[in-house]
Amino acid sequence: MTGWDGNRLLLFILVGAAMVGILLIRYPHPVERTASASAPRPFIVFDATLYKDKPSLDAYSIHPITVLYESRLFVANQSPPALPPETIVRSVAYELRGSPEPVVLDIERWPLKGDETAVQLTVAKFLSVLSWVKAEAPGVPFGVYGTVPVRDYWRAIRDPASTEFRSWQQDNDQLEKISDQVDVLFPSVYTFYPDRQGWVTYAIAQIAEAKRKAKGKPVYAFLWPQFHESNRVLGLRPLDPDYWELQLNTVYQHADGVVIWGGWGDKGPESWNEEAPWWQVTKQFIKRIDKSAPAPPNDLSAQ
Repeated sequence: MTGWDGNRLLLFILVGAAMVGILLIRYPHPVERTASASAPRPFIVFDATLYKDKPSLDAYSIHPITVLYESRLFVANQSPPALPPETIVRSVAYELRGSPEPVVLDIERWPLKGDETAVQLTVAKFLSVLSWVKAEAPGVPFGVYGTVPVRDYWRAIRDPASTEFRSWQQDNDQLEKISDQVDVLFPSVYTFYPDRQGWVTYAIAQIAEAKRKAKGKPVYAFLWPQFHESNRVLGLRPLDPDYWELQLNTVYQHADGVVIWGGWGDKGPESWNEEAPWWQVTKQFIKRIDKSAPAPPNDLSAQ
C-alpha cells in the first residue's frame, strides 16, 4: 500500500467514526429503549372496600391500602373551612409509620375550583396537613383522593382543544403545589352515567391529567363497581359485569394501578358476597394480568 492509499484509508476511517458519533448523539441508546418498551409494566390492585366479614385477599395479589377519612381527622361538628387539629393528624400519621403501602387522605370539604382566593386557601390547608403526616411517617407514600385532577365529568369529556377542557386544566394547574408534595396521585373515575363510551373518555382524560401533574409519580385510579350515589335514578346500583370489566381494562391500559372502593351502604358496611358479579370479574381480571401468580384457594371465606 502506498502512502497516498494509506492516507485515504485513514481519512475514510475518521469520517466514518465521526458519522457514527453524530448518529449516537441524535439517537442515543436505541437498544435500551427497545428493551424497556418490551418489559412488563407493573400494575397494582389495591383493596379499599369497606365490606364486613371480608376474607383476606392476599392470595389474589391484592394489596391493602389505608384511607384516612375525615371522621378520623376532624372533630365532630367542626367548621368545614377549618383545618383538622394538628395533634390528631400527627397522632393518626404516627400510627402508620413504616407502612409499606400508600396512604390516602380523603378530605372533600374544601373547594377545588371557583374563587381563586378560596382555592389557594385550600392548597395551603392541604400543604399543612401533608407536612404534618410526612413529619410523623417519613418514608410512607401519601396521596390525596380525587383532588388533582379535579373530578369534572363534563369538562373532561370535551375536546382537548375546547375552552371547557382548557379551563379544567387551568383549575388543575392551580392545585399543582399539592400534586408536587404528594408521592402518588389518586384520580377518581367513578361512574355517573350508563354511557360507556362517555365513561371511557372521561376516565382516560382524568388519568392523563393526573399523569401530567404527577411528573413521573405513580397514578392509581379509584374505581367503584356501583353507580355514584349522585345519580338519582341509578345511584348505588351495581354496574353490569361487562361494564365493570371495561373499566378495569381501561384503567389497566392507562394507569399504574387501581384502588377498588365500595362496600358502604345506607346503613353502614355491607356484608361480603363471594358470588358478587363484580368480584367474579375482578378475579378473572387479576388472573389475566398476573398469570404468574399462584392460584388462590377455591373458598377463601372458609379460612
